[in-house]
Amino acid sequence: MGWFSKQKEMDDPTKAPSRSSRKQCWESRDLFFACLDKIDVVNALDPKHQKVIKSNCSSEEAKFEHDCATSWISYFKEKRVVDFKREKFLKQMEEQQQQQGK
Repeated sequence: MGWFSKQKEMDDPTKAPSRSSRKQCWESRDLFFACLDKIDVVNALDPKHQKVIKSNCSSEEAKFEHDCATSWISYFKEKRVVDFKREKFLKQMEEQQQQQGK
């Protein structure tokens, strides 16, 4: 008898996720990210934020991790940080252009 972990349906590489399962994943992601926004956490992968995430967003994170493929979870968390940095950079460039135009 061996130790087997139950593979999530979304992790099955032989089947493409259905439209409804993708939609459910995105909704769960959005709820989790909204919770992160409330506690001012951008990088959910940063170990120093794990305590505050667990104490404030554990149910949202659990649903996100349940509803999404494992590879999607890390992708979305990494993309959140990249998107935040990109938005910050674009805002800085816009402010610099406004200052130069004055």
